Amino acid sequence: MTDDLSNLGLECSEDWVPFPLAGSVDLDYWAKHQANELVERFARDGEAGDARLLARDLKRAAADSHTREPLGAFGWYLSGHNSVAAILELDAIHPDATYPEVTLSLLADHMKSTDFGEPDVRDVRLPLGDAVRIRQNFVGEKKRLFGARPVIHSLFYGVRPENMAAAITLLVSWTEPVLGEPLEQIVDNIAQTLSA
Repeated sequence: MTDDLSNLGLECSEDWVPFPLAGSVDLDYWAKHQANELVERFARDGEAGDARLLARDLKRAAADSHTREPLGAFGWYLSGHNSVAAILELDAIHPDATYPEVTLSLLADHMKSTDFGEPDVRDVRLPLGDAVRIRQNFVGEKKRLFGARPVIHSLFYGVRPENMAAAITLLVSWTEPVLGEPLEQIVDNIAQTLSA
């Protein structure tokens, strides 16, 4: 028996653009339409947006997310900025022959990185169940052959709903260090809205 994840969801502001699931729509069409909506939202906020640059970035970010095949993904687009500030991905980890039970300690062990020292790992309680929260930075993949590897900032939640064998995961990542403090608060609030 597998867990029913059809009602998996969360609540976030309109700054978070939902990416289409892999193969569900034409990415070019979606990105152009979404870029025009962002330009309109930016204008309401008194900021300018470039629909061409936004469409290119939306397509790139959604295609990159598709490579990981999450259950859901969002891009955080701040008014006046033509590229994604952060990516949020929602997924599930199911028990298997190797790990017949997905525990919070297992999640913490597998999700933490020590690229920059020990991460901040906390046991927390969410409305959905007991959870682990990991705030850390790690070294990302090279973008160019001779370029530097970027520092990826991330906040991860893994929660074990009481009525499921699977763990629900929420991962938000970004590269601009200045976004860390506000994003942590935003993601902590989003994690409180997780539902299944």
